Amino acid sequence: MKKSYIIAAVLALALTAWVLGGYVLRTAGKEVATAPEDAKTLPAMTVSVRTQEAKPVAQVIVAQGQAEPNRTVTVRAETMGQVAEILADEGSAVAAGDVIVRLEENDREARIARAKARVREQQSAYDAAQALGKKGYQTQRQSDQIYSSLQTAKAELEEALIEFERLEIKAPFEGDVLSVPVELGAYVDTNGEIATIVDNHPLVVSVQITQQKITDLRVGQSASVSFATGQERQGKIRYIAARADQGTRTFRVEIELPNADGAIPSGISAEATIPTGSVLAHFLSPADLSLNEAGALGVKTVDDKDRVEFHEATIVMSDVNGAWVTGLPTKARIITLGHGYVQTGEKVQVADEDNSSGIASSTGVSVDLTAGRSDEPTTAQ
Repeated sequence: MKKSYIIAAVLALALTAWVLGGYVLRTAGKEVATAPEDAKTLPAMTVSVRTQEAKPVAQVIVAQGQAEPNRTVTVRAETMGQVAEILADEGSAVAAGDVIVRLEENDREARIARAKARVREQQSAYDAAQALGKKGYQTQRQSDQIYSSLQTAKAELEEALIEFERLEIKAPFEGDVLSVPVELGAYVDTNGEIATIVDNHPLVVSVQITQQKITDLRVGQSASVSFATGQERQGKIRYIAARADQGTRTFRVEIELPNADGAIPSGISAEATIPTGSVLAHFLSPADLSLNEAGALGVKTVDDKDRVEFHEATIVMSDVNGAWVTGLPTKARIITLGHGYVQTGEKVQVADEDNSSGIASSTGVSVDLTAGRSDEPTTAQ
């Protein structure tokens, strides 16, 4: 009985070996069955495309700064004395040559009188010496000594007259009196501070320009300036620093603008807008922009063979509605919908956008921009 079980087991093992051996032999003979061609090729992605041409866009440099006076000077006394009169108050306007402060005369008129008498005396002596010299009664040396004394007397008179004129301390130019730190009756030393005068016409706006933009500017270039007060003025660049600030690496630029009425005070904040030319650019919605795998900002377009291209873009101007960008062809077919689903070099179906309605269509039939795709949008390239 046991023997029959053993025979049955051997037969089962032999049958199994025969089946497996046939499979191995067929595999070795390359009789491998191929998979049925059930998978279908996905249709080309349909994208909405808007064709547009670049337009010239003005480029500007915008910089923050402040208004400064054209000139500021601290008027100082050229002689010592006591303040007799203050003729210009703080905040008042003065013309060139107006007296701001007058000092006490004291004995200065007496000094002038003595100097004049000395000159008359020496002049008489010199005239007499000249007459005697012609008759041979006066040597040339004596005449020269008397002449020297006459010139000294004249110089002393001139000094006395100048000293007298210095009693009136005058404005050196037209402007506004910013401060008068002296008081009536106060004693002022030579070089003592009398007043500070500012000249706000023309007004100067100083701004700092980055080293990347400084080569776009030149002296005489037009600029518009808006002030914190809401006022606006047109001016021109009058100065560009030849050297950058060591700390900020920026260049000081001065814009000169008219302020004859003095309506704009110095010291207030200002914003300067300086046109630097124009460039051809496309106006795009933020939704038209994307990033490639390297993180570069750009725009996807399609070429004349309906293949996707990626162009790195540079924003030259922007506002709440969109941005003007460069880096695209002058005439570009821009993918407005579906750019997140397609890759660079991919063949696509194009649905031209109706510029009047903004609706994409192809042969009059609305399209599903995700047709044929079940995957999520990919990073733009």
